[in-house]
Amino acid sequence: MRAAASIKNLVRRVPGLNGLLKHFDFQSNLDAYIIEQLAALPAGGTILDAGCGSQRFRAHCAHLTYKAQDFGAFENEAKRTFVTPFLEGNEVSGYADEGYRYGKLDYVGDIWSIDERDAYFDAILCTEVLEHIPYPIEAVREFARLLKPGGTLILTAPSACLRHMDPFFFQTGLSDRWYETILPQAGFEIERLDQVGDYYAWMAYELGRSALTHSFLAKLALLPAFLFFNSRTPTETSRNSLCFAYRVVATRKSDL
Repeated sequence: MRAAASIKNLVRRVPGLNGLLKHFDFQSNLDAYIIEQLAALPAGGTILDAGCGSQRFRAHCAHLTYKAQDFGAFENEAKRTFVTPFLEGNEVSGYADEGYRYGKLDYVGDIWSIDERDAYFDAILCTEVLEHIPYPIEAVREFARLLKPGGTLILTAPSACLRHMDPFFFQTGLSDRWYETILPQAGFEIERLDQVGDYYAWMAYELGRSALTHSFLAKLALLPAFLFFNSRTPTETSRNSLCFAYRVVATRKSDL
């Protein structure tokens, strides 16, 4: 992570090259989206951060009663991947040198079976978690049980990602059709379903990752392809083909 950040910072200082990094601020863009949704929640409510990990959004829930849930069992990557160098030392995301750091947990256990009464929460936040659990449908049903009628679910997950947080990695992502099918079945009405990126952006991102994790000769060989994909304008076909992730805001229906 430190090496990748150093390279990105170097490129930012070179005139005319800053635009090459337009697809590499995924985390900051995600953070901004989540913070915006949290700020829109009415003050005084109770929110569950489900699969909270390092609790990077706790500080943005000061107007709410914040409750944290996680199983708390991840320590270090069991399988090293091309993602690993981008995570190592990233303490904001919980990756400390001595292992992953969780915040203080109110509920410890499986996300699809949380020890709390029905209709307890006004809102639930679940961000970048569903790829790490074996039963995402059951988790969404649990969210519906825990939310008050009219409560808000803020949900994000990748659509196509590389293995990370192994051994707790069960799928590379979920499509828009998954949300459109599963959320209504579980008792939610989708208020917004936002796609992040497209095929061209995804290709540019992964070519950039490959360049950062391979030799200088590899960087030279990959540069033309990176420049091509990075310069492309999204089209309907490119959006339909592939993307980074989906972000969902849904309301729990009154009648389950």
